Amino acid sequence: MLSADTAGLTRQIDWNGRSVEVHADTWIAQTSAAHTAELGLAAGWRAESLGEGFFVVTAPGAGVADVTGWAAGSPLVASVEPDFVIAPAAIPNDPSFGSLWGLHNIGQSGGLADADIDAPAAWETTTGSRNVVIAVIDTGVDYGHRDLAANAWRNSGEIAGDGLDNDGNGFVDDVYGWDFANRDADPMDDNGHGTHVAGTIGAVGGNGTGVVGVNWQVSIMALKFLTGSGSGSTSGAIGAINYATRMKRDFGVNVVATNNSWGGGGFSTSLRDAIAAGGRAGILFVAAAGNDGTNNDVTPHYPSNYDDDAVISVAATDRSNRLASFSNFGATSVDVAAPGASITSTLPGNRYGSYSGTSMATPHVAGIVGLLAAANPAATAAEIRTAILSTTTPVAALAGRMTTGGLVNAAAAVAAILPAPVIPETPPVTEPPVTEPPVTEPPVTEPPRAIEDVGQVIASAAVVPAGVGEVRLEGTIGDGRFGSRDVDMYRVRLEAGQTLVIDVDARSLAEGSTLDSFVRVFDSRGTLRRFNDDFGGSRDSRLVIRPQKAGVFYVGVSGYRNSTYDARTGRGARDGSTGVYQLGLTFGQVPARRRAADAIRMLGFADATASPQPQSQSQNRPALFAALGLSRLRR
Repeated sequence: MLSADTAGLTRQIDWNGRSVEVHADTWIAQTSAAHTAELGLAAGWRAESLGEGFFVVTAPGAGVADVTGWAAGSPLVASVEPDFVIAPAAIPNDPSFGSLWGLHNIGQSGGLADADIDAPAAWETTTGSRNVVIAVIDTGVDYGHRDLAANAWRNSGEIAGDGLDNDGNGFVDDVYGWDFANRDADPMDDNGHGTHVAGTIGAVGGNGTGVVGVNWQVSIMALKFLTGSGSGSTSGAIGAINYATRMKRDFGVNVVATNNSWGGGGFSTSLRDAIAAGGRAGILFVAAAGNDGTNNDVTPHYPSNYDDDAVISVAATDRSNRLASFSNFGATSVDVAAPGASITSTLPGNRYGSYSGTSMATPHVAGIVGLLAAANPAATAAEIRTAILSTTTPVAALAGRMTTGGLVNAAAAVAAILPAPVIPETPPVTEPPVTEPPVTEPPVTEPPRAIEDVGQVIASAAVVPAGVGEVRLEGTIGDGRFGSRDVDMYRVRLEAGQTLVIDVDARSLAEGSTLDSFVRVFDSRGTLRRFNDDFGGSRDSRLVIRPQKAGVFYVGVSGYRNSTYDARTGRGARDGSTGVYQLGLTFGQVPARRRAADAIRMLGFADATASPQPQSQSQNRPALFAALGLSRLRR
């Protein structure tokens, strides 16, 4: 039981890269101990069994390092984590929340229940952060609105009204952003469109006023380039994009996305290059697909049609999970859909109103970018984009009409972007040695062998039968019937706490390769768990995983543009680069309590407890590896 001085108390701690609310001084340990006396608790600590090998440990005054250090030093402790605070689904007290079907659809006004972005489930993890900045490039923002003022970005390097460029960014008195339409420091909205967009991204949550945004707290940078009549220029748009890019790249402002609920004009090389420069700085460009009801694959719509990894193109759905009648679409040019019909949000002058359009869908997605950046501040723009596109909710009406065929799901995307839990290493223990019979095998000096056209989905993945040591494989992306949409999928099994290092070498190969690789790890259900594009400034990829529970995992290798691939169905793939690669899989030592059983299996027995059925290692195991293209198993 909790002590009287800590019972009911909670506090915030840093755990696995994010701030979490926990019950003070209590931890949950999963162990193989039968009694608390075997846990080796520090003085003043105590433990109480929760059954099935779980204990709640009370450690008054202990920090994270104290508890994880204790766990690492005890061979009986498999894992330890804080006693997280659990509460009912987060529902804000903003009075008009019930009308926001796009955030939480319970069938109100004749809609289809759950035809929404699952915002309340995402809010159980994070409601956003004011350290995250989203730029609204539009008609301006009413930064004084009672539901927006607390979330309006303020330039900390500028002194309002002194007529000086205090931060030296080339703009005088740019406290809230800049007006590129009227060329002044006041980006106040004189139309309503930009304020409506801003409210969906980040109307203050839980303030008992009006509506709530996808983020309860965020910082909204106002960049006006459209006039009160709703018109603007390409030069103004470029100026606004470049402002956000420069503030992030040169002044350290954490701009994670720009919201671009506008379109028109033809292809502009200058605009495309400005978007790309923002992408290189780590800013996603979330763009409306357009309101003409047409196919963007046939008739391009700009800026949403620019082919750049920074762009997320957004179509609109209605409250019944249908593609809105006005919404543009495109099997290869539109990425996702979001709610966009009859969306209630903020309007200038402390007012509220309902608008429809892909303009209203786009801020739902930009808002999700903000949530993910708050949930994992270390996540890259590429990782956030992949998390959003790979976790959409499939919708029949959207299949074949956009690359993902789905509606954005904030809760699933947040879950995908969270840092992997860190499991404390179990120190080695002294065990009787397992004697293997002598095995004579000729040395292997040949390079890694190729596996012919590795399976595209987890059901046809190539099985890698390794327990410990290093395996090197060689493959080619683009060698099968899928061409540049090819994915090579490998099946591995890991024990709880066992480390797997995954290296994909392509551009760094001595003979060179045209492949710009992308590597992903899926669990046994096909859910994306980890991914990496460019590692250490290279075009090659690397991941390190260490699961908390034993199980089967799938490693997928593809070209980098092929980032929306569904490991279960193959749906949603995009054209990527092709070329040869080498895949290195380095399996760490199995935690001590599993080694004896694994050693018996390595001798050729099917199961540690089954009747022994020996197989000749000198014949069967090398033949199996050769059939899979595995050149060696090194321990």
